[in-house]
Amino acid sequence: MPSSQDKILELLATKASAKQAIYRNTLTQFDQIKLLLRKMSEEWRDHLDGVAPHVEVAYNDKGHFECDLKFSGDTLSLVMHTNVFTFPPEHFVHNHQRIRKNPLLAYFGQIQVYNFLSDSLKYSRMADEGFLLARIFVDLENHFFVDGKQQFGFLFNDLEQQVLDQSALEKILTTAVHYCLDFDLMAPSFDQIKSVTLGQFLMQNGNSGLKTAKRLGFMGEN
Repeated sequence: MPSSQDKILELLATKASAKQAIYRNTLTQFDQIKLLLRKMSEEWRDHLDGVAPHVEVAYNDKGHFECDLKFSGDTLSLVMHTNVFTFPPEHFVHNHQRIRKNPLLAYFGQIQVYNFLSDSLKYSRMADEGFLLARIFVDLENHFFVDGKQQFGFLFNDLEQQVLDQSALEKILTTAVHYCLDFDLMAPSFDQIKSVTLGQFLMQNGNSGLKTAKRLGFMGEN
């Protein structure tokens, strides 16, 4: 029987090593996302300069694990999680033949895609809500799937065949931008905001204590 130390060394050489490789894969993909967002912002800005010069499009690199694409009143914020994840036994990923053959393919890096109002970030309105649009999961062999709202629930779920390349990344990013632009900021009903604390009122300029969100209750949807 192998000793406890032998088991530890085996896990370090297999599972831990695989997780490190998945982390590197995910970081490489996130760097590619940054390049694509920068390219998109430059191309869109060049086009809009001639037809709608007041519409701002800007890319912002915020470090190794975070970046933003601002397009007018919306901002797409992408964050790479530094940890590697797996899923409960009932999750659909465990039904795939390739994962049954190699359990290490059930581990994934994660990139989260959020939508915020641009003014929420500009004026540091801490009470404002953004929402999670999608999560991109990348495995040891750069196969991937995306979970999220509407289109993200069915466009990118073929884990068996999908490999995360530039074409797939472009489609994910443009789908996210379309999603943001399709949803407008809705004014809440009068009754929802008819009372306000003095602290909230005094904080309205800049750090607003009054919550602004595109769709009331969106974060509670399944």
